[in-house]
Amino acid sequence: MILLHQVENKFISDYDVFKKRPSDESLVDDILLRHENQFGQLPENFAADKGFYKSMEKIRELEDRIANVSIAKRGSRTAAEIEREHHPVFRQLQRFRTGIEGTISFLKRCLKMSRCLYRSFKT
Repeated sequence: MILLHQVENKFISDYDVFKKRPSDESLVDDILLRHENQFGQLPENFAADKGFYKSMEKIRELEDRIANVSIAKRGSRTAAEIEREHHPVFRQLQRFRTGIEGTISFLKRCLKMSRCLYRSFKT
């Protein structure tokens, strides 16, 4: 399992390799910490897929620290949550997020980054 961190202009700024697939929602704080350590500040925009959604309280906590947070909610939504997810900035960030799928496709097709057949990590 590989987690890619992508910044503007499709530049991969960081990555993580995991022995076992972690729960995405548990990775958000570490992603932001690593970004802050690398660039000296938190990002202005943070976009991720629904797997990274934990709760609306967590979204509000992130919004206190980051200008624009674009993580869609899983399940049913209230009118306020629907309005939040239809905001033009939210939708623009989700379109940016889907752009990493093209990067992943390129890595798999052209650079042969596919399933690793090794049985274990060397320790």
